[in-house]
Amino acid sequence: MYHSALLSSVTTLAISTLSFSLIVFVYERALVPLYGTGPTSHLLGTVLLGVMLVSAMLPFHMSRLHNIFYAAVGLMITPKATYWVGVLTARWRLPVFGPAITHAVVLGPLGFLLVTLLLREGPRSWLLRLAIASLSWCSTIQLSRRLWLHIAPLKQISDSQICLSLAFCLCSVWTMAYFGAEPLQKPANQKASMLRPSVLAFVALVIFGWFAWPVLRSPILPHPLPAPYAHPDYPLRILSAVESVTGLIVVAEALPPDARIGDTKVHSMRYMRASHSLLGGVWMHDNVRVLDNQQPIADSYGTYLGDSIYAAFVLQEVVRLVEGRKSMQEGLIIWLTSTSSGLGTGISTTALNRHGIATTIIEIDPAVYSAARQYFGLPDPGAGRVFLEDARAWVARQKSVDTGTRFDFVIHDCFSGGGVPEHIYTVEFWRDLQTLMKPDGIVVLNYGGIANSESSRLILHTLMEIFEQCRAFHDYSNDLTMDMYQTTFVNMAIFCTRSLQPLTFREARKPDYLGSPLRKHILGSLREHEVNISDILEAGDAGGRYVLSDKHNPLGKLQEAQGHHHWLLMRQVLPDWHWETF
Repeated sequence: MYHSALLSSVTTLAISTLSFSLIVFVYERALVPLYGTGPTSHLLGTVLLGVMLVSAMLPFHMSRLHNIFYAAVGLMITPKATYWVGVLTARWRLPVFGPAITHAVVLGPLGFLLVTLLLREGPRSWLLRLAIASLSWCSTIQLSRRLWLHIAPLKQISDSQICLSLAFCLCSVWTMAYFGAEPLQKPANQKASMLRPSVLAFVALVIFGWFAWPVLRSPILPHPLPAPYAHPDYPLRILSAVESVTGLIVVAEALPPDARIGDTKVHSMRYMRASHSLLGGVWMHDNVRVLDNQQPIADSYGTYLGDSIYAAFVLQEVVRLVEGRKSMQEGLIIWLTSTSSGLGTGISTTALNRHGIATTIIEIDPAVYSAARQYFGLPDPGAGRVFLEDARAWVARQKSVDTGTRFDFVIHDCFSGGGVPEHIYTVEFWRDLQTLMKPDGIVVLNYGGIANSESSRLILHTLMEIFEQCRAFHDYSNDLTMDMYQTTFVNMAIFCTRSLQPLTFREARKPDYLGSPLRKHILGSLREHEVNISDILEAGDAGGRYVLSDKHNPLGKLQEAQGHHHWLLMRQVLPDWHWETF
């Protein structure tokens, strides 16, 4: 009897925790496009732990049937509650407490019910109750972030489908248990009937589920998006939305101004976003402008595209202006989509291709590469020049094979304001990368964040450990004063080389502009955008503290700390309804 009860308790613990971890996983997946990865996960574990410990300390006594019923109701409202509570709290502009309030409102009741179910007939000792609640919490968090993420078919199943399917299962269990109880004694002449209460109740449940589905499902669009979606109230069109390696990748168009909502500063542009971060974009419609009547580039459908909405990508093209180098023929582009920047829309690569430079592309997310090709005019770089994998693994493999190819330059565009793949910023990575470059080759590194910060010092000190000299330029539209170095979020293009020859840049000429007004402005005013690296490095490097290595690498945590600032910045770039449609 004891062993049977123990087995039943362990089974209940396993099934309940596994199911709850799946709910937490899909909840995070639905909330990240509204808040970003950093703000969403920042207090999620803390809120859940608090709720589950309180439930263990102050248990509410309820029957198993009541617990199952309330859990089913909670799951029914989870899809819509996740979206609408997230939308509401995000509009408060509280990147720390907004997600925490959402966690407490949406997941709190479910976590409370889980612990109540597990401890319904559990130990009386409060220490044991806390231990069981803590074990359930730890298992839930670990499973939600380590198990479900690697199950590829889940990318094709919506959050509504998962939550409502689990709700239907719980409703079925409750229905069979509540209506399926047989009387202790039956009349001898009573015949068995197919129309038992439990059968009728289950049929009613199926009918209810059929009609309730459209009402209970989340307003979030299906992923992948089967056809372009036009917003019914705002001038916004979603061209593509797909769950991929790095999260939800969305391509959207801010259409020309609509008289229904009045003029808006954000219109006539196409952009790509990864969760709650812009990867890049281009101007469209009346905002397509060219010099000397040159023909604009076009996407795969023949739609004309204008300049980049971000000047940072044009800064990367400055590598062509380096003086004293022979004609550049081979370039390596390392993109890694994270929470802010990655491949983006392929602006710099497209320009380099138009200048006749062969490029090799490394991008970890196939959805980003596909979107850049389809919607942003990225040309096919040719056979054997696209690698959809992690950059460090690719560099290590190329080093061991030694194909003989040596790159004139490498554009390393993997940084962001809220997250970063820190393993491709270490001295070990840069040393491996050097073996693939010519002796006078140039590395162009994109940095997004506060100009004078711990992160920027780590990056620059590490680069100076490997390269002989570096120069940097920012994309800020106005003068970047020394006071602004410590407060303003900017994108910097950092140029480094092992060559002892002075790192100088020639004046831009008309062919460099490719008919682009933005290029003419950025390339023509390059010196006005130079960043004083010495002021950032002035703190020195005490005992290698500022050199990133595989053993010492705090870069990721430092960038996560800037995630809240970056989230607020993104909310200033686009109106709320852009972030709320995905």
